Amino acid sequence: MTDRSVDGDLALAGSERSPVTVRDPADAFLQSGSVAGDARLTDAEYVFTNEPVERVDGEATAATTLRADEDAYVESGGVDGDLTIAGAEDVFVPADAVAGSLDVVGAENVYRAAGPDADPTAFDVVTNGWRQTATASDPDAGVYVTGANHEVTVEAVRSDVDVYVVGHGHEVELSGRGAAVTVHFVGYDNTVGVGPYLSASVESDAGFENAVEEAPYPVEDLVEQTKREAARTFGRHKVIYQRPATDEEWCPNCGEPADAIVERHQMDAFFVLGYPLKVYDRSTNPARECEHCSPNATNVELSRRERREVLE
Repeated sequence: MTDRSVDGDLALAGSERSPVTVRDPADAFLQSGSVAGDARLTDAEYVFTNEPVERVDGEATAATTLRADEDAYVESGGVDGDLTIAGAEDVFVPADAVAGSLDVVGAENVYRAAGPDADPTAFDVVTNGWRQTATASDPDAGVYVTGANHEVTVEAVRSDVDVYVVGHGHEVELSGRGAAVTVHFVGYDNTVGVGPYLSASVESDAGFENAVEEAPYPVEDLVEQTKREAARTFGRHKVIYQRPATDEEWCPNCGEPADAIVERHQMDAFFVLGYPLKVYDRSTNPARECEHCSPNATNVELSRRERREVLE
């Protein structure tokens, strides 16, 4: 039987003889496909998981016991048999991490939510560990992060993607247009931010203080022509311009809650040097429109420049 202490973080990558027992790590993070047998978590403070919790009868005698003074990471294929984690502060177990049963004994609290099976190797961005950073562009599948305090930035999101967040303190930012972002949380204090031209939803949340932040639609995108631009003429003209509506949360035109609402004004005037010298008529009850109903809302199709970048 092997019994040893490990300084710093502990990583299980398949080289240890099972059954394996890990004692007293700070936090423990499992990846999908990390345990080939059963997993037993004893005396953890919090457990966050997508796996069903089931009773495991008996406990195999450990062939390998590892004592960790910092975090423990169980990589995909990390334990070829049973695993016991004893005395961890928090343990994070995503979907499909344990081939057998997951047993939790003596935890202060278990946060569980059903989540989809997810193969990390299929994602565009995969990070694991402590304080990782990553960037990507034009993803096909999405982002999978495991550990703590990661910062991930993904640009040019044009197709629907998934974001799988395991651990705590992560910040994932996505920008693009015309795509949906589906988020799965296993842990706490994580944030996924999406740009104004993306939609986002949380499909599963096994934890607390997790959030999806959607950037508001920029009202400037709905302004086809400002009053200053409309007045750049000489002589008598009928002009139309838009300006942001203030203190509006619901669109009077379509009835939807809106981030951006503009007023559409009309003016019949004699203009000199950009100034309406004489006003013959002007709108007194301007129409209002928002990002849901305005004809000036940004088209989700690729621009000419974006199409050229894709071809390059």
